[in-house]
Amino acid sequence: MTAFQRIGARPTLALPVPDLDAALHRLFGHRDFRPMQREIVSHHHMGGSALVVMATGDGKSLCFPLPALLATGLTLVVSPLVALMDDQVAALQAKGLPATCIHAMLERDERERRLAAAVRGDIRLLYVTPERFRVPGFLDAVKNHGVRAFVVDEAHCVSQWGHDFRPDYARLGEVRRALGSPPCLALTATATPAVQRDIRSVLDLGDAATFHKGITRDNLFLSVHACHDDDEKRARLTQVLTRTGGPAIVYCALVRDLLRLEGELQRQGLRPLLYHGDLSAHERRTQQRLFQDSGDALMLATNAFGMGVDKADIRAIVHWQIPRTLEAYWQEVGRAGRDGRGAFCELLWREEDLAIQRDFTEWANPTAAFAHEVVLHLYGLGDRVQAVDLDTLRATFLHKNRHDGRVETVLRLLRSAGCTEGELGRDFRLLRVPELDEVETWLPADKRQNDLLGLLRMVRYASEPACRKQTIHDHFGQPLPHDHCGACDHCVAIGPWQDAHLPPAPALPRTPTDTPTDATAPVQRGDWLEVQGLGLCHVVRVHRRGKSFAADVERAADLTAHAVDLRRRRWRRIERDV
Repeated sequence: MTAFQRIGARPTLALPVPDLDAALHRLFGHRDFRPMQREIVSHHHMGGSALVVMATGDGKSLCFPLPALLATGLTLVVSPLVALMDDQVAALQAKGLPATCIHAMLERDERERRLAAAVRGDIRLLYVTPERFRVPGFLDAVKNHGVRAFVVDEAHCVSQWGHDFRPDYARLGEVRRALGSPPCLALTATATPAVQRDIRSVLDLGDAATFHKGITRDNLFLSVHACHDDDEKRARLTQVLTRTGGPAIVYCALVRDLLRLEGELQRQGLRPLLYHGDLSAHERRTQQRLFQDSGDALMLATNAFGMGVDKADIRAIVHWQIPRTLEAYWQEVGRAGRDGRGAFCELLWREEDLAIQRDFTEWANPTAAFAHEVVLHLYGLGDRVQAVDLDTLRATFLHKNRHDGRVETVLRLLRSAGCTEGELGRDFRLLRVPELDEVETWLPADKRQNDLLGLLRMVRYASEPACRKQTIHDHFGQPLPHDHCGACDHCVAIGPWQDAHLPPAPALPRTPTDTPTDATAPVQRGDWLEVQGLGLCHVVRVHRRGKSFAADVERAADLTAHAVDLRRRRWRRIERDV
């Protein structure tokens, strides 16, 4: 296979081809294109649609802004995360380029102002989440203005066979047709052949070109270390971090394990950063910025962290538990070593951890009957639905495991289908009641089986004696360029590879500065509290949950970690000389 594939190319517009090198330097300050970027930019500028498969960090984010800025008209960019959009737009605006984003975190007046600027022609790049097209009037406004190009980032989200399916992504083909079928660029880093076929079908790409750079990352070393218990995991993690230094990311599947690991590392003298979905937006932004700016930071994170993080010098990525799919794993380890230097990626494999991902798979695939029960319950509440929050709804249906995520999955599907609007506990409304037949179309019976097969492939990667990279390449339908990968624990010894590719680390990674707590919180990190049922506790972290705050505390009596809901639990702050 060549360095990249370009399959089929049929430009649809007769536009003059500018001096791309001069434009690249003038607009973005770069002297040279990375491999394949020039071909994609030229093709898309000429009005061609394409499916682009490029590894994380290979430069997908340049392939659509440059053509957008070289032509008149609006390019509409669909992106999955608000934080990712904000970062991308901020980077473009810092260069003085006409880009903006519209999302639910903005005030209504600001959203209307930005949309008006786009319709006026002041904006060339408008970023939105897929859910934005359900907002009344938005699609009509951009359709009436005219859209020059339609870009779908993280395009694997359109496929129910992908590792990060988003129902609203599956409707983007309808959106594109409503816009008059403008040229479409679909970009992804992790798409199997089946997912690529889905992307083409959903987005009506037909025989549009495919640009596939391959997935080879020679500078990443892949390793799996079998562990009998968490003590062995901690010992191995310390050994890895001592050798590789930082920056480094440790991924945990569960927030509770993340918090427990944070406390244990703190007792070793480390000060890791933390990132998970229960943190307030303020804390998540602060933690990400500190990691971005640090030369030796250690980040403990759930899979909520990483998308859009543009950090080239990550030296190690460790998975505390097995991920759900090979696609998710490859995307996460692909954040290491973007500077081309060596990076060490290890999975701490423990068979008992499989139960976590099996639970996640079940929660992502509730039965249609369960989903319909939730719908009928919401309908039966009538006006009282305004008083129901997520915890109350979950308690109604989930009696055995309060961590069960099936209710959240149903709410996501309802919102995506236009059945609801607003948020539970605030401005929630049930707009229509779907029939059971419709609900069944959202939850195809074979999706659960496919998800379980994805987990089985991940287990085989971790447990079978085979080249790690060959397993991954086979999964993505990309032959391994060499018979011997030379960069996994099956093919070569770890120590000599590290000696050749990773200079000895001066110290364990740590965070040079502390992170501020949200100023509106009732307690601050470092406070001492008397908590009902726990006694004297030290506040380790404070984060927002909806309209209230929670504190992660360490109990003075036995140093155990606990989460305290500051709205529901009785507590008082005390002064203590420590």
